[in-house]
Amino acid sequence: MKKYDFTKKGFDLQTAYTEEKDAGKYTEIFKNYRDPLTKYAFSVLEGRVQAGYMIKLACFRHLQDLRRQKEDPEFKYHYDLNKARAILNFAKLVPDVNAGVPLPLVDFQKAILCSIVAWRDEKDRVRYVRATLSMARTNGKTYIAAILAAFYFLIEANDTYNRKYLFVAPTTDQSRVGFDYLRTMFRKMSESPAFRQTFKDQQIDVLTDQIISRVYNNILMRKSYESGQLDSFHYQFAVGDEVGDDKYIGKIRTGNGKITSGQAQEPNHVFLQISTAYPDSNSQFYKDQRLLQFVMERDCDRALDDNLCLIWEQDALIEVDKPETWCKSNPIMNLSPEKKDQMLKSLLSERENKMLDGSIEEFQNKSLNLWLQVKKNTYLQLDDVNAAIVPEEPVNIFGRAVYIGFDKSNFSDDTALVFVFPYLDGANNQRFYIKQHSWVPLARAQNNIEIKEKQDGINYRDAERKGYCDIAKNEYGYIDDGVIFNWLVDFVEKNHLDVQYFCYDQWGMSRMIGWIEQKLDWKTMAVKNVIQTLTNPTIDLRQKFDTREIRYLDDPIIKYSLKNAVLFSNNNGIKVDKEKATTKIDFVDALIDAWYTAMFHFDDISLEKKNKNDPFAGMSEQQINDYFTNNFSF
Repeated sequence: MKKYDFTKKGFDLQTAYTEEKDAGKYTEIFKNYRDPLTKYAFSVLEGRVQAGYMIKLACFRHLQDLRRQKEDPEFKYHYDLNKARAILNFAKLVPDVNAGVPLPLVDFQKAILCSIVAWRDEKDRVRYVRATLSMARTNGKTYIAAILAAFYFLIEANDTYNRKYLFVAPTTDQSRVGFDYLRTMFRKMSESPAFRQTFKDQQIDVLTDQIISRVYNNILMRKSYESGQLDSFHYQFAVGDEVGDDKYIGKIRTGNGKITSGQAQEPNHVFLQISTAYPDSNSQFYKDQRLLQFVMERDCDRALDDNLCLIWEQDALIEVDKPETWCKSNPIMNLSPEKKDQMLKSLLSERENKMLDGSIEEFQNKSLNLWLQVKKNTYLQLDDVNAAIVPEEPVNIFGRAVYIGFDKSNFSDDTALVFVFPYLDGANNQRFYIKQHSWVPLARAQNNIEIKEKQDGINYRDAERKGYCDIAKNEYGYIDDGVIFNWLVDFVEKNHLDVQYFCYDQWGMSRMIGWIEQKLDWKTMAVKNVIQTLTNPTIDLRQKFDTREIRYLDDPIIKYSLKNAVLFSNNNGIKVDKEKATTKIDFVDALIDAWYTAMFHFDDISLEKKNKNDPFAGMSEQQINDYFTNNFSF
């Protein structure tokens, strides 16, 4: 099979599908697989069903994996059409909570059910042990989750005893709403001719916080993330509802860890995460989506082959003005022309109301399933932060000019070094490549990295493994200036960097500054941490992000800092700030310092005050020495 990596230039998803189709690679699949999931995948990639990029990726992955069953001997999964029939036949009989009778499923709903249930491993266990599902509100996420919960509780349990099943949401109230839906559905199922005997045989009781099979002692329970009581259970099937909730990011992250670690003891387990987008993109749910996007884009790789990602969302903010595209995030609009007209009318009304009252972000967030930076004073838009990420270094830094910014840690803050490399791309456009390295103190976190990670919301251990930071290793948890200085000098010398300026906060005093000024032949620039000084570089840097002139690797510390930087303003100008002490923007502070000089790189402007009467003004010490020592004629 041809290897595709859509993170690299030259690879395009739609082109790849067309090439494979025209080469006859899908002919056998088209003939042999007439199930709803495969039909949906073809419909999306053929353009018959309008869908966003994330769903196109998932559809391409499904078709490629169907091929891998025969073409890749190392591929250990298979698609079981009998399992697909089983879940679809079951779903046909499940009554809708409001209507009281089964309702026809939309193609995308059938595709979800088949994806989760029909893909199997070599031992006939479910392939996808973790599934991430997201779409705009009122598109039936809970209905699908309820069908799957009932299927696993009644069918997949298969005469086994003492199994545990879970429905969890951030708060007690949220979990009660979702679980009440489940309880109502189970009650209606118990009255249905299709399930009445099963409920009787298993002696199923529907209680306030539990649904119990008395015969098998299987329990479907309701819990909340805020309670933290998720230990000591091994859930065969778990639903995490509203896992994108930005008010409980830490509790959800911790709770999910407890769920998945417990499931490791349970064969054939599934953890289904469902949510619409929330305002704060620091949510673990958002991070999971971006990680799985990267995984699906690297079709050539088999990383996280047991994770499913189905995200119905708009592709860009500008689509708020394109109602004809809204089925990308609202796939239930495709149920019927009548349903589409009804939803479109409702969504248009909602958009107009939100535009008038100044809260259009809420519409983009919940009705179009777009993650946003919706704080009124946010420094950068999320789209701009993400657009700057590149999969590999855009330029070889060896021997290049560089501007360095330094932000010294203050108590619990990180210490950050930032490197700005100006360069011209292949089209001769001015660009800036940014790198950073941070040092993470633990003194204010009981010398415990787990506490520090929870305080800051950054996975520092993962960042350290990737080479983006160093965590304090001494018994006191402090960062030593000498370690930073030696690292910096080694980095510059190893890469033969041409340091244009070393810029630092004038008020952030450090022995580093003295060492650099006395031991190295570098120009230094003290940047006053006052709004009058910081306004211009702050504005210019934001413009460079907006015009897509910035590039950086997928560094979690850079992303976190950029997303959490907010603007402080008064009559004298603006500067970057943070909303709370544990929000880390040390990288941004160091970047602004470096940008104070780097922004003039292509303008041929010197920031040094020149003495017009001094012929050596503006020359470095080395240049002056060369003048007196080099041979020359006259």
